[in-house]
Parts: sequence; structure tokens; C-alpha cells
Amino acid sequence: MSLVTKFRNLPVKFPLIRGMISYAVIWPTCSIVQEYIENGTTIDNADWPRACRFGIFGTFFMAPVFYSWMKYTGKFFKRKNLRTAVTRAVIEQVTYSPLAMAYFFFGMSVLEMKPLKTCVNEVKEKFWPTYKVGVVFWPTAQTINFYFVSEKNRIVFVSVASFVWTIFMAHMKAKRQTNKSLDEIKGID
Repeated sequence: MSLVTKFRNLPVKFPLIRGMISYAVIWPTCSIVQEYIENGTTIDNADWPRACRFGIFGTFFMAPVFYSWMKYTGKFFKRKNLRTAVTRAVIEQVTYSPLAMAYFFFGMSVLEMKPLKTCVNEVKEKFWPTYKVGVVFWPTAQTINFYFVSEKNRIVFVSVASFVWTIFMAHMKAKRQTNKSLDEIKGID
């Protein structure tokens, strides 16, 4: 077997790698697309450090966590019917989504090297508005995912759905915080 063939078979043999590769492309792209949609920012003027942070966080933090979650919950939901798909999507919305959103806002703020209090405040301020949109978006996407998509392709499907969602998350992340910590107001890190 040639080296090229072995390399091409890695994502099939190791689905986590396939998810990480898709997140490595999708997340920084979403950051740039969000900038373009909101500000008309060209590729030359894009915030490349921000796009890199999105790429790092999506690839090394979100993809492995989501892959593990999907693998874990897949053990409890063996049937492939509409009722199971809806049940699984609702359970995910109540259990995984809140943690993932808090993890996103906190983790991205950490990558920006913001003070801990600022990271926590960002989660507090942006969580509920984001979650309200997610309550509609993700159960719909995940019902389709769990009902129609084979298990080996679920991470890729979610990566595609994540394209739209991550543009929204980039929009929420880009919003200025209004709930600043006392230390931040005083200029103390």
C-alpha cells in the first residue's frame, strides 16, 4: 500500500481525525465569513490571529469533545427511528449544548489571553442569547443527523451544520462585552 493511500485512509479508519480536519477548515473559515458578512472585511484585511484561534479551538478542543460525546451517547441509542432521533437531539440540547457554549466562550477568551474574570463574564453575558438560538437550530440539525446520517458520517454532517452555527457563534463572540469585571474597569489583570 502506498504512502498516499495510507494517508487517504486515515480519516476513514480514524473518524476523530476526519472530524478534526473538518473543524480545522470550517472554524477559521467561519470566523472570516462572519467578518465579511458583518463588516465587509476582505480576505486581505481579515483578522487572521482570530481565525487561527478559531482553528485551534475547533480542531483541538471542540472536535475531540464532540466526537467523544457522539461516541458515548451512541451507545445508549441503538435504534434508528424518528422517535429516537428526536429524543437524542433533545437530550443533547439539554446536556451537551450548555456545556459546549460555555466551553466555547470561556476557551476562546482564554486563547485571547483575557483575564479569568473577563472570561467568566463573557460566558455569563453571551450564554443565554446564544442558547436561545441553539434551542431551535441544534435539535433540528441533530434530529436529521441521528435519523438520516450513518454513524461514521455524523461528525462530518455536524461539521457542515457547524458551519452555519459557527458563523453565528463568531458573531456572538465578536459582540463587545458590556458586563466588565471590576478588575478590568480598573485596568488590573
